Amino acid sequence: MPQKNKKMKRSLKELLGYTLEIKDGNKGKTKDFLFDEKTWIIRYMEADFGNWLESKRVLIPRVFLKPPIWEDRLFPVDISQSDIEKCPDIEDKLTVSRQYEEEMHKHYQTNPYWGGAVAASRGLLFPPRPIGIPKKAVAEDESKSILRSFNQVEGYHIQAINGKLGHIDDIIIDDTDWQIVYLIVDTKNWLPWSKKVVISADWMDDISYLKKEIKIRLKIETIKNAPEYQSNDNISLQYEKSLYDYYSQSLIK
Repeated sequence: MPQKNKKMKRSLKELLGYTLEIKDGNKGKTKDFLFDEKTWIIRYMEADFGNWLESKRVLIPRVFLKPPIWEDRLFPVDISQSDIEKCPDIEDKLTVSRQYEEEMHKHYQTNPYWGGAVAASRGLLFPPRPIGIPKKAVAEDESKSILRSFNQVEGYHIQAINGKLGHIDDIIIDDTDWQIVYLIVDTKNWLPWSKKVVISADWMDDISYLKKEIKIRLKIETIKNAPEYQSNDNISLQYEKSLYDYYSQSLIK
């Protein structure tokens, strides 16, 4: 029987709170997703396998994430209770250094994502790869980590060409390669024309993690008149191409 609600583009916000089921049958909860700022590809899930008395937070490399059972809000994960118990501890404030990543990959006996060539999609994926990545603001303090989290960037303000315009409400990934492909921008603090719209990650210009702001190469008027996004919308290929057709006429190069 085919799986219900099968689609290739997924909301990260939707996945938060999913029940995680490991090989031993024990369960945890999805807490966050971490991406690297050089590619904007999801690298890890942050999970909690603790109880109401204390948490047990671990990072799980993406290779262990099996296809979710969407209708049951269940996320099977190919690790054991022993993997969880022996996983290196992470700090209360999630700042993941490269040294920690190396220790974690050694623990899981997995190959790190860095150092390898990025595979070309050869036109098989839409939007085409590689996705354009925003430049980090020049004045930013350098961090020892290149990892950022969904919970961190949710709420970042959007700076259009001619003014500010709402904030990030959600992030959409392609579940084929876990590439971040779209931002869901909520304009509710710019009444009276409040709505949510889809913006391609490819149109981000630069990002400031200090100011919590992302600049995009579009004008406010273009976004104001963009098709409204509903959280239950199926982001089909036809829908995506219609968005690109609409925005392409106004995109500032």
